[in-house]
Amino acid sequence: SSGDGGGADALATCATETQKATLLPLDLYVLLDRSGSMEDKTAAGPTKWDAVRDALKKFVDDPKSAGLGVGLQYFPIKHTGVPDTCSSSAQCPSGSGKCTLKACHPNAATDPIKWCDSNADCGAQACRDLGTCLIGGGTCLKNDPTYDCLVGPCVTYTSGSCADEGCFSADYKNPAVPIATLPGSANNLKTSLTNMVTYGNTPTSAALQGGIDQAKEFAAANPGHTVVLLLATDGLPTACTPQDIAGISAIAAAGKSGTPGVKTFVIGVFTTAEKATAQTNLDAIASAGGTNKAIVIDTATNVTTAFQAALDAIRGQALPCDYNVPKPEAGTPDYDKVNVQHTTGGGAKDVLANVADAAACDPTKGGWYYDVNPTKGEPTKISLCPASCTALKNDAGGRIDVLLGCKTIVK
Repeated sequence: SSGDGGGADALATCATETQKATLLPLDLYVLLDRSGSMEDKTAAGPTKWDAVRDALKKFVDDPKSAGLGVGLQYFPIKHTGVPDTCSSSAQCPSGSGKCTLKACHPNAATDPIKWCDSNADCGAQACRDLGTCLIGGGTCLKNDPTYDCLVGPCVTYTSGSCADEGCFSADYKNPAVPIATLPGSANNLKTSLTNMVTYGNTPTSAALQGGIDQAKEFAAANPGHTVVLLLATDGLPTACTPQDIAGISAIAAAGKSGTPGVKTFVIGVFTTAEKATAQTNLDAIASAGGTNKAIVIDTATNVTTAFQAALDAIRGQALPCDYNVPKPEAGTPDYDKVNVQHTTGGGAKDVLANVADAAACDPTKGGWYYDVNPTKGEPTKISLCPASCTALKNDAGGRIDVLLGCKTIVK
């Protein structure tokens, strides 16, 4: 372990009570991409959508997930009141964007699509009719010197959709399946996954904002719970503002900050050709969200197996090192006579030193702290410092006990 409090022998004579520490609950709010590209096949045969759904179903049935709270929402969601098709932007309600019939000539091939009604919407570029090439297929911009068809005419679309129909973050705050504890909630989750269909584009920023709002609201209503967000996607953003990775990363960073803070984990499913770019971009979101690195799965592998392994890894990483402050069997708590002990899987015991707060944690020796300084209020939570938390998670069979009755060993 990584304590600085010395051995347990010194406490053997004064400890009046030892309690196995009770971990505080962990909840996972899953935002699952159901965009049309999820219907692409994987190398193993099933579509990305079927592979990911199967992995999630196995995860919620896994006995190791028992006690975990899980909620679920999908993206995109077409906002209520937005028509299925449009022939002009006038038919798109406020906030749902322009009708996808015309687009600005992009400055570069990698620029996101900017929808338009006239040249005035495009700055220095031209607003062109969008269509499909009659010979050979593919999307084209009619009469555009760069993006018109090489052979044959560009047949313009007569109907489109409202570009920002899935860009209402409040839609993603309301879960398709509310956060509830496994295994009791497993059937609801599996039924929802079975009945859901693919649709639309990738409104990442709106979905992420709404998901963080739900996670924060749930955490505030359930004190003591650690709530984290999982963004699972097969594509980079194709709709909503912000659409750039820096802007989306800022949403994840804002979610991590504040009280309660919510970390964002990211899983991506991409082809071998897409993987490097996806890793760079999704890592930026994960890092901003406090989880360091995204897990990117290659569709050339068995996606179901890899996605389930990713979920298992995230469950382990996300499990908090936060514990209830135990109440003595008799009398009132004496917060100056509480000690925290790590017993390794091999049976060795190490008493961790108490530090004032998270900022006082030793980066190598670790320790533990209260959520509220006992001199200023009543603590409700004991948290391990990062080094001690890492040591515990790397220790198969290790456990944390709280010893009452001996003077607290402090750093």
